[in-house]
Amino acid sequence: MTDIVKISKALSDPIRYKIIEMLVLMEKDNCCIPSIERGCCSGLCNCDIMAHLGLIQSKVSYHMKELADAGLVYEEQRGKWKYYNLNTKAIKDYITAIEQQFIKQ
Repeated sequence: MTDIVKISKALSDPIRYKIIEMLVLMEKDNCCIPSIERGCCSGLCNCDIMAHLGLIQSKVSYHMKELADAGLVYEEQRGKWKYYNLNTKAIKDYITAIEQQFIKQ
């Protein structure tokens, strides 16, 4: 079951919202985020988020943990870096749950 409150709380932070936008852009453009010079990879790396948003590693890790705990991203450890992908099913389920609760009563 979709935890509407937990996902809403995760998305309410401007930094986390921006990270989700980056992940959507990456998927939409086949991993191409203009400010990232490392080229295409499967997933967005902590280092990419740090560079794009000008954040330190601990801040990025905190925000990504919140997004992962809400089920909005998948994380994969590769060497010393974590890579993240959008959980599109969770986003779709969240939208459906919001519609059912607030629109289709």
